[in-house]
Amino acid sequence: MNRFFATFPAGTYDIIVRDLKSYRLDELVIVENDDSSVVFDSRLSVEKIIEIRYFTNAYLVIERPEDVEAELIKDKYYSVAMLKDGTPAKIEARERAQIENQIEDALGLENNTHRSRNNFVVIERASGARFLTLRLARARFKREKLSAGELRPELAHVLCLAARIKAKHRVLDMFAGHGAIPLETVRGFGCRDVVAVDKRFIETRHEHAAISWLTADACSLSSFEDGSIDRVVTDPPWGMYEAEIADLDALYAGFSREAARVLKPDGFLVVLTGYDDAARSFEATEKLKPVAEWPILVSGMKARILKFQKTR
Repeated sequence: MNRFFATFPAGTYDIIVRDLKSYRLDELVIVENDDSSVVFDSRLSVEKIIEIRYFTNAYLVIERPEDVEAELIKDKYYSVAMLKDGTPAKIEARERAQIENQIEDALGLENNTHRSRNNFVVIERASGARFLTLRLARARFKREKLSAGELRPELAHVLCLAARIKAKHRVLDMFAGHGAIPLETVRGFGCRDVVAVDKRFIETRHEHAAISWLTADACSLSSFEDGSIDRVVTDPPWGMYEAEIADLDALYAGFSREAARVLKPDGFLVVLTGYDDAARSFEATEKLKPVAEWPILVSGMKARILKFQKTR
């Protein structure tokens, strides 16, 4: 087995661990974790590790530079950096020189931070674990250019994991925006019946044969029948940039009532929000039972993932 280190959206380990533990023990074994990263041993190929959709970055742990397989070396330049408990840190000069000499002797690379595509990183964790890694290339879908304010696919995937989405589900996003969540339900879970609702038309929204776009008010979805949706996953306004929204309590109460109406019994509603009073706004909604809450960070801002279940 190879050892890997990977990062994911901060605060979401309790959501992704269920997926990580779904691998067979001879495929992937968790060594240690915190709320934003995990160390694990795996027989999966580097290509498959890179494609794990909720990993924001993945690194191959290496004991000696000469053990790095030739196909992982991208050009003739390299760089060396350090992350101490997730934060960039300075490497002591003697250690840096030793690492650089090992890389140059074993791989024949030239040190050039600005031109390098081979990024060696010393990882030092709060647990005291310390190891040298090679940062792996990111999957193509994680490198796609995002529109301003668009949710990253890694976080969209985590929200869908929280909702326990399956390919057979009919999924609704009530504040779809650019369509990051609907697109991830299709790409990451194979859903074939996804409805994306937004009151605005955004030219850069994601179009797909499995996604039906509807211009509508999330608080008044008259075209949806009662109990017609398996999962609702959405990222409503947080009240930080939407100056035209005068009453966020009313907005949250309104769309939560509609979510409760259109959800099938036992269906889940998952909400990403930075609105401090969001949970209180759901209290008056009948037939929505709070299931879980995860405090997370989104681009350095405090937020929460809230999960509710439709009662019978």
